Amino acid sequence: MQPQIPVLLVTLTIMLSSCAVVDNKASKQNRLIPEANMAQVRSETMKLIERMLEEEFVPGLSVALVNREGAVWLEGFGEANSRSGSLVTADTVFRAGSLSKPVTALGVMQLVAQQRVDLDAPLSEQLTQFSIQRHETSVMPVTPRQLLSHRSGLPSDLRKGMYTDTYFTQVTGLLSNEYAAYHPNKVYSYSNLGYDLLGHLIEIESGTQFAEQIQENLLKPMGINQSGFQLTANMQQQLSAGHLDGQVRPLPPLRDMPALGLYLSARDAGQLMSALLRREVPGVPADLLDQMWIPQTVDGQISLGVSPGLGWFLQEYPKTGRQVRHGGSTLLFGAEMVILPKHDLGVVVLANGAGSNRMARELAATILGLALTAQGGSGSVEMTQLDEQNANSYETPSGGYATDLGLLMVDPERPRLCACIIERILDLVRFDDGSLGLTQQSIDSLPDGYQVLGDLRFRSRQMNGMDVLVADRQGEEILLGNKIESDPWESVWRQRLGSYRTINPDGDFSIQDLQLSEESGVLCLHYRAPHLSQSLVRLPLQPVSENEAVIQGFGRGRGETVQIVTVNGKQCLKFSGFMGEPVE
Repeated sequence: MQPQIPVLLVTLTIMLSSCAVVDNKASKQNRLIPEANMAQVRSETMKLIERMLEEEFVPGLSVALVNREGAVWLEGFGEANSRSGSLVTADTVFRAGSLSKPVTALGVMQLVAQQRVDLDAPLSEQLTQFSIQRHETSVMPVTPRQLLSHRSGLPSDLRKGMYTDTYFTQVTGLLSNEYAAYHPNKVYSYSNLGYDLLGHLIEIESGTQFAEQIQENLLKPMGINQSGFQLTANMQQQLSAGHLDGQVRPLPPLRDMPALGLYLSARDAGQLMSALLRREVPGVPADLLDQMWIPQTVDGQISLGVSPGLGWFLQEYPKTGRQVRHGGSTLLFGAEMVILPKHDLGVVVLANGAGSNRMARELAATILGLALTAQGGSGSVEMTQLDEQNANSYETPSGGYATDLGLLMVDPERPRLCACIIERILDLVRFDDGSLGLTQQSIDSLPDGYQVLGDLRFRSRQMNGMDVLVADRQGEEILLGNKIESDPWESVWRQRLGSYRTINPDGDFSIQDLQLSEESGVLCLHYRAPHLSQSLVRLPLQPVSENEAVIQGFGRGRGETVQIVTVNGKQCLKFSGFMGEPVE
């Protein structure tokens, strides 16, 4: 099986393939798309949709394009269930993955409006069951605002139990045995667990179970009755099957309901976007809705080129104005929602295939670009922006860096990239400006989906007191990772190198083949997660004590702690709730 392409490459691929934006010389935007122009939008989009269906990226998908008055285009394509042959319609229900987060955020803002939740008060004062261990003392408390904007420093996930029917509020208690990944406000760090805590806070402050509170007080008043966090009998009849490699697979349970558990149809998603464009969401005043679409990054924070709002991701462009978006991905589904407030347009794409979030994002951008042209405005939608924060002069990378692609090891004799995600070593060459890039031989060896690496120049710079690595292409850049420093505890950890057997598995959703190894002088954690990919995951570690080591790099799962704990007289490896005993 082809290794799963990391989010970094998805972002870079979209960034490098963006079309030029067409100037809009009209003094005033015409927000209504003429019927004839809308037919052209559909006709052009169908070329892409038909290719996606023919090439079996997904069995089926649905689309909603809306303005503030309501739906402009609602339609389903392909099969909802490839086994039965049932077709997708605008009312087909999909698992929406992380599109759950904006809905959960709206539920929080309803309670803020009622003065029952304080965004800036310590979470532990409002959710007294919450606590988490830290490697440092004297750290500012976590707040709901930080949770909403992914700057709380909490771990991304608690993998043990993630695909079970455990009720999500149990996560709050489990976190007392886990370590924070970062200081609050230090790094943008995406966290599903943060939204579990927000869902728990909604339950505590409303006195109502989370799913019921959202349904009765948020969705139903907007006329949304066939979507929600609880799968009703009517929704079940409309539910799409999930697919992997074109085959129907059983839907696993999901613990993290407020972060991932929303069931959604294109029609209902359209109603939600139209209500947001009108600034008419029940129980949430317009000023609080506006606050959700204001960047929340604080001074000194490493944001990885991402600008979070409250429950959304925000990007600003000269031609299209602010773009408000969120993607969604679960094991068997993908989704993308994008809103352009300046143009009163919104689009959602829901798809029923594993890994289809990338396709959904491409399709959403295409539809909005065509709609803007039809509306008389700009002609395409850019999907990334430059990270211009805290930029000092660039330097040639030196030493070991933890990146989404694996270890980047640089020395004067032989600069090279250990691209662990594709299990190969790539040679680098140093350019006159001090940057590094792949040699032509390495570029020629790249598998499909990774050729974008050949366009990049790797540079080092200081940011927020950290030595970080960026990938640059003609001025466009993305943050890759951080430098790994040597540590006095490494000799203790080297005595623990070897394989570990998972002793508390989660069936088909377990982490397997745990291993500690040393690669190019760097301590690494290895494991497999067969439910996500057949690839071996390698993560650089930096020991911080005799029994704790921190995963290096930025992004999902980074900053989290691997522990050594004694179980039945054996020194076992603990990682994200899983326990591994040493293999003799």
